[in-house]
This record gives sequence, C-alpha cells and structure tokens, in this order.
Amino acid sequence: MPKIHNNRLRYLAEALRGGTMRAASENLNVAPSSISRAIAQLEDELGVQLIERNQTPLKLTEAGNIAISYYNEFNTQQEAFISQVRDLRGLKGGTVRLAVGEALIGDLLLNVLAQFMAQFPEIKIYMSTGGTAEVVAMVLEDEAHMGMVFQPQADAKIRVRASSDQPLKVIVRPDHPFCQRDTLTLADLDGQRLGLPTSAFRIRQILRTVESEEHVLLAPVLISNSLLALKEFARSGSGITILPVIAVHSEITAGSLRAIPLDHPSLMHSSASVITRLGRHLPLGAVRLLQKIEATMPFLPAP
Repeated sequence: MPKIHNNRLRYLAEALRGGTMRAASENLNVAPSSISRAIAQLEDELGVQLIERNQTPLKLTEAGNIAISYYNEFNTQQEAFISQVRDLRGLKGGTVRLAVGEALIGDLLLNVLAQFMAQFPEIKIYMSTGGTAEVVAMVLEDEAHMGMVFQPQADAKIRVRASSDQPLKVIVRPDHPFCQRDTLTLADLDGQRLGLPTSAFRIRQILRTVESEEHVLLAPVLISNSLLALKEFARSGSGITILPVIAVHSEITAGSLRAIPLDHPSLMHSSASVITRLGRHLPLGAVRLLQKIEATMPFLPAP
C-alpha cells in the first residue's frame, strides 16, 4: 500500500482550483516545475493517472477526483479533531468559514456575527459572498463550513439546517404609484423602468421561470451583479427592482423603500436557507455560529 503524501495532494488540489500549474505555483509561491513534479510523483506512487493530459483548464481523471475527495475529507476530519482537542484544553480559538448570498447580507446577519464575535473573541470568521450556485459549491467543496443562500435547488449532498420565507417583491420608493396596490403581477411591470440581477443570481432564474409560465417577458433597463446598485436604482427613483425583503430590510425600516408582493406561488413562497454539507463534521466554533444563525432564521423579516 503506497504512502500518501498530503503535500502532493495539496499541490494537485491547488492546480485544480487555479486551473493550471502556473496558477497553482503563484498561489503556493513555488516553481511550476515543482507542482508538475509533485503530481507526477503522486501518480507514480498510486500507479494511476490523476490528470488529463494537455487539458486547459486542468481536468481530473476519475482517480484524480477520488484523490481530491480523499484530500478534502482528510482536511475536514483534521480540522474537527483539532477543534475538539482545543475545546478539551479550554482553547476557544479557531476559524469559521461562512459563505453568504449577497441578497442575505445585511444588518440582521451582521448583528448575529457581532454577537458571536463578542461571545467568542478568539474565533476568527472568514465570510465569502457569491450567488446561490457559488455558495452551494463552496459548501460542497468544504471551502465553507456553512452557507446562507436564497432558494437553493435540491441536492442530495446538501443539508438544509433552517429556512425562512423570503418572497420576492417589487421594491419601489414610497411615492411610487405601486404603493397604492396590495399586490402586483409580472404583467403589471410592463412599461416600468426595471432593474434586475444578472442571470447568475437565483432571483433572476426564478423570475425567468415565472415569465415563461405567465407568458410575460420582463425588459430590464438595468442589469447588475450588485444588489446595492439595484437598491440605489429604486431608492433614487430611477426605476424599480425585484428582491427578497431581507435584502432591503434596513431601507424599508428607514422608510426609504417599500415592498409590494407579487401574486404568484413561486414568488410568494421562495425562501432563504442555511446549509451544510451532508455528513460533514463541523468544528466547535462553526457549530456555535450555526446554532446562532439557526435560531435567527425564523425571525428574518418578510413583511
């Protein structure tokens, strides 16, 4: 049975992450030849080919995928072990990695993080942002201990820990005529100056499904990967947008924006969820933060 060198597996993982040997060499601050040599040595030790030759970006063979899965699981187990030992010794340090969809970043989440950091000042938090698909990928690949996402698609490898109803609504200024309406349909938005997220956002994907069902084609004048830009677009009176209420909670509380419900089941019953990878053993710090977020989810605003 060959001895597995985790440092060589690390080089393989970095080459996969960066897509090329050169990208891995820059991330690890070693020569590209060292990356290639380490992977070749690993292939010799295992007696199998781990990467497809002459492929850019780098692609793994079936054996390569198994090797990366082993490496990720090893790192996860090692992290959990170190966390448990630290706890037994009374050490409260460590790192928690949280991935969050942009629509869910706001004062409510930041308040939870502030409370957690005040209670556990030695624990460091790394927070990454991205679209729903990106957040799910980070959780599945163990780049994040947990994720907060808007309306994730079903995945057998993902465990939904808690959810909160977050219907999509039309976001307008308080002086917009739509504020006189109790509900709206997509057809009501025809002729409006509309701002929407890019197709990478789950929000836009849900809207496109409903457009198809309702035989309506939304024609945004602004398409952006920044929800902050879309909120400002509505707040300034330049147009309107469609977002979950949690994304505009502080603006609604301050009275600078209003949210009007959209009358369609898929838009009225969307939700935000906190997720983890099924079967992953979380370190203690991540468990504590997860518990705080789980306790908060039922109280996220959806007026």
